[in-house]
Amino acid sequence: MSTINNYATYNYDEMMHKDIVYKSKKINDKNEIKKIKASIINRLFAALMIIMVFGSMAYLLIRYAEINEIKYKNFELKQEIESISIQVEELKYRIDSTMSLNNIENYAVNKLGMQYPQDYQIVYIETQTKYALNIEKSGEVLDNDSIAINGSATEEKSFVASIIDWFWN
Repeated sequence: MSTINNYATYNYDEMMHKDIVYKSKKINDKNEIKKIKASIINRLFAALMIIMVFGSMAYLLIRYAEINEIKYKNFELKQEIESISIQVEELKYRIDSTMSLNNIENYAVNKLGMQYPQDYQIVYIETQTKYALNIEKSGEVLDNDSIAINGSATEEKSFVASIIDWFWN
């Protein structure tokens, strides 16, 4: 029985050894597959990072190009505004020069055939009512009656009346 025991033990040891080798090989294969998967994942991650970096750089480049294009359009518009404002100033000068009193008089006399009135065509109207401003109260216009009634306005009458007389005469 001892040979059977030895054979069974040998057989058991050999089977255990094969089982251990098989399991260790299986574990090594699993570890190798994990390493390959990790390597593939790392490479994909690196490729993805490179694509993201280049994509963001391309995006920034496109944005800078758009900004520069907008700046150029802005510069062109400022130049156009400047040239138009110069044209406006020239047109204002032309209008002012055509609207001068000498030009209007020349146009009226030469083109329209107008002339200055003769002495017999001029009519002067005189009125006895003198007007003055009531400066102290409300700025209202006072006639002779109001000036005489209002005591504070009589003191200023001579000054205001002299100014009004100076303008009328």
